[in-house]
Amino acid sequence: VLCFVNHRKAVNYYDLLGVKSNASLEEIKNAFFNKSKKLHPDSDPSNPELHSLFVQLNEAYRVLSKDPSRKEYDFKIRRPYSGGQAFGSTSSHTSYRASTDPQENFRYWEQFRHSQAQEVTAEESQRRRRRNFRLVGYCFVTMVLSIGAHVVFFRTLEEVHNNFMDEKDRVITEIYNESKERAKANGFKKQTEILRQKHAEFLEKYNMRNDGDDK
Repeated sequence: VLCFVNHRKAVNYYDLLGVKSNASLEEIKNAFFNKSKKLHPDSDPSNPELHSLFVQLNEAYRVLSKDPSRKEYDFKIRRPYSGGQAFGSTSSHTSYRASTDPQENFRYWEQFRHSQAQEVTAEESQRRRRRNFRLVGYCFVTMVLSIGAHVVFFRTLEEVHNNFMDEKDRVITEIYNESKERAKANGFKKQTEILRQKHAEFLEKYNMRNDGDDK
């Protein structure tokens, strides 16, 4: 049986995670997330090697995910004999058994889901930012078009109203002028009739007077 923790030469944490020594924290998180899914003991309880590998993987992530412990680790792997002792893992004697508690498994895998969500936050935030900019642009364009449509509508309505009022004034003026002309015409006819009537009365009186003189 192979023993990966105590009886084997210490594995380089960067090699264990499959990243370079100058890898960013995001790259380390991605590597840990991907490898932890493959090496988790619950994925294959019949494989005893997964236990040791998974313990080392967790320790590697614990050390490299924090800046102080990572700097200390980098210093010791560059000068392996300066301290007189190799880098000590605080969990080198940690024992792990495949969990049979569903709730414990849920809590374990939940932390990786949160870790994955944090990893894609930057890309997702950029995508959301671009989407928000597009929405703002669409809203602005819609607002401008709406204002333009309202301006055109009200100008057209104003023009129709003015044309209606002008037509109404024209019709009223025309009716007034016709009425005025009709009144003038009726007045002239009436005056003519009065004159004719007076002329007829005068002739009648004159004829009567002439008849009296002849007798």
